[in-house]
Amino acid sequence: MRMAWFVYLAECGDGSLYTGITTDPGRRETAHNAGRGAAYTRARRPVRLVHVEPAGDRGAALRREAAIKRLTRTQKDRMMALGTAEFTGFRPEALRFFRRLTRHNDREWFERHRAVYEMEVRDPMRALVEEMDVRLARIAPELVGDPRRSIFRIHRDTRFSADKSPYKTNAACQFYHQDAGRGAGQDAEGAGAGLYFQLAEGDCFVGGGIWMPARKSLERIRERLADAPEALDGLVQDAGFRRRFGGLELETMLKRLPRGYGTGHPAERWLRYRSFTAGRRLSVREVLGRRLPRMLERDFAALVPLVRWLNLALGYDPLRRRH
Repeated sequence: MRMAWFVYLAECGDGSLYTGITTDPGRRETAHNAGRGAAYTRARRPVRLVHVEPAGDRGAALRREAAIKRLTRTQKDRMMALGTAEFTGFRPEALRFFRRLTRHNDREWFERHRAVYEMEVRDPMRALVEEMDVRLARIAPELVGDPRRSIFRIHRDTRFSADKSPYKTNAACQFYHQDAGRGAGQDAEGAGAGLYFQLAEGDCFVGGGIWMPARKSLERIRERLADAPEALDGLVQDAGFRRRFGGLELETMLKRLPRGYGTGHPAERWLRYRSFTAGRRLSVREVLGRRLPRMLERDFAALVPLVRWLNLALGYDPLRRRH
């Protein structure tokens, strides 16, 4: 049976932090307090473990330990409080992980490389969500991000799929209206429009809107379109919007107008849409750069008018500031 490894942070009696690795966190804490641990902790007892992470193997644990040791005290405190550190960018290893996962999409391989996923993908994504939540408070206070709720699970739902690969080959996060549901698709009653970022080998992008809304939500959007189609037309046909995003995505459009609407209706071009999303592909250079949050903020700001129009149609109001 393969031995489990862990990386830990211990708070010493003088308030300093010690980082180490172990196969048994509880026993290691006892050893530190008995004076059988590291020389550093021997003179700084009592010692209390305040953060523990699983690692795939000893090598992964050592790499994660080295990464934590490079953090400042402020970054370590933030990581312990929120489960995240300050966003310092994705590294090429994140995209390399997904490239390898595409070839080895099975549980045994993933568990051997779980520490790589957590260090290179999950933790930076959590930090990015925190960073973007702060930025959204300035440009769209009603849209929020939470590391525990915004990041999509890497596990695939294979119940109704012929493809039984257990893991997604991307990581993604969403920023949602604080009063709306967070789901997506026709089964997500009460979901609102939001913003989206995806990290994947050869398929990184930023977007916003609502994808395949539930029937009642789609009806509300169509009712607002029928009443004032020029509002959405003005948003999507704006020169800046078209230069950045090209327009709304054309996927899942109906070939005919939905029931109840006739040819020649003023909103005819929009009534055939079943999704209302826009976005753009991101280059590897953009995704791996330290300026990613600033770039996403600009894209999100350009998408906010569309998101707000959709949310108003669904009954979710914009906010001037967070309470």
